[in-house]
Amino acid sequence: MSREAAGCSERNEELGISQAEPEKDIPIEKADEGGDATAVAQEPAGPPYSIFTEAQKRWIVFLATIAAFFSPFSSTIYLPALLPVQKDLGISSTEVNLSLTTYLIFQAIAPTFTGELSDSLGRRPVYLISMTIYVGACVGLALQKSLVALLLLRMLQSSGSSGTIAIGFGSIADISTSAERGKYVGMMNAFPLSSPALGPVIGGAIAERAGWRWIFWFLVIFSAVAVALMALGLPETNRKIVGNGSIPPSRLNRAPLQKLVNPLSRDPPEGVEVRKRTKRDLIPNPFRSVLIMFNKDVSVILFVMSLYYAAFYAVNASLPKLFSNIYGYNDLEIGLCYFSFGVGAILASVANGKIIDRDFRIVAETEGITVDRKNMTDMAKFPLERARLRSVWYSMVVYIVAIVPYGWALQYGAHVAVPLVLLFIQGFTAICVVNTVSIFLVDLYPAAPATATASGNLSRCMFGALSTSVVDIMLDNLGIGWTFTFWGLICIICFPFLHWDRHYGYKSRIARYEALIKKQGAEKRRPEQTNA
Repeated sequence: MSREAAGCSERNEELGISQAEPEKDIPIEKADEGGDATAVAQEPAGPPYSIFTEAQKRWIVFLATIAAFFSPFSSTIYLPALLPVQKDLGISSTEVNLSLTTYLIFQAIAPTFTGELSDSLGRRPVYLISMTIYVGACVGLALQKSLVALLLLRMLQSSGSSGTIAIGFGSIADISTSAERGKYVGMMNAFPLSSPALGPVIGGAIAERAGWRWIFWFLVIFSAVAVALMALGLPETNRKIVGNGSIPPSRLNRAPLQKLVNPLSRDPPEGVEVRKRTKRDLIPNPFRSVLIMFNKDVSVILFVMSLYYAAFYAVNASLPKLFSNIYGYNDLEIGLCYFSFGVGAILASVANGKIIDRDFRIVAETEGITVDRKNMTDMAKFPLERARLRSVWYSMVVYIVAIVPYGWALQYGAHVAVPLVLLFIQGFTAICVVNTVSIFLVDLYPAAPATATASGNLSRCMFGALSTSVVDIMLDNLGIGWTFTFWGLICIICFPFLHWDRHYGYKSRIARYEALIKKQGAEKRRPEQTNA
């Protein structure tokens, strides 16, 4: 086979078009430019989308949940240690706050590398590499004695932990169809969303009784147990490597307890194909995540999610200062206030997953499409925009109704129960919005779900970092009430954008897919003309 033909064959595999079916119209599985993809249509008589049993899927989601927990938890458990670290290292408050800033920056950037790498190299090896880096960084943080070491190790800690969320979404996309994906995303997000409530309380208790260094030793022990569980029993799920789970992975991707987790056949069943790993797969391309952001239909939903996430961050970042000044609460009492927000977020993660799956079924029935939980519905012809955005409007409206009076309740010193109830409502509705858009994003790029999730993470973290940097200035100049009224008005801006995507996003998505098919066809004809 010539080099040109080989290159065309590899591109066909990335697009999900086999050599035996050169004229097959949509399905796209992956494209080079930004990882554009859609689900491959499957006939009901074909192989199941995933051979993993429900118990095995729950085990995979459980491990993904534990891994995803460390990124937000490491940020919040560290907050009570800021003052002790400042005194122990003899640095200023500005310098110790840099350890928060650097963590957030790498929390946004790192997943663009790990997400892309896990889509090509496999979920399991990237999980283990990331978590091992995280454990090593925590050991260093427990032992370091200088500002430079603190900042460098916080960067490393963030790099190791932050990519696990994107990989987790990728793992869920590997094992679940669009009809059941909401349920598993809800399971995975429930535990990480408890970190704003658990982190400050646990961190404050450890710092007070054992010293701030033991916060990092606690993370070392916790994460080492997680690494051991993943090393022994996490199966590879990447569909390019194991197909629907029936293809034996290479030694690099094989768990020692693989046979106990899922017995694999020696040969793939008919209709299941995998792509051979190439040298290019070993080099992550972070620009794929960035390119995804510039597709019109995707940029709209990312903008909506990011604005709500910015408001979400503004509330969380300002809570300690406001509750300390208004109600005279200490660090432990402030940490307990986060429980209100955290409980709402956890409940939303579970409940919203079921709502998302229900909406998918309702729209499918309306369109006369049979939903098969064992086989993937053809997303190229499915009105994803109407299905995924069907119920999110309610959460968007209720969030605005909660955040505006939250600010005025604090400004006029209302009974603490009032802002706490409003925090619960905000936690519930904000997570409904973020989770819905995250699942929608994975549906748009099922062949590169971790890369797509990393794109969403980059967008919302940039907006979140911006909101945390300006919220104190806004509070000082606008006052509490008008500050959160401003964030409510910002959220209202999202409605026309979401309306556009729900009614016109489908056409934009199909146009993007057709352009990719045309480009792929032109590149395929080029070597034929050269040979002629």
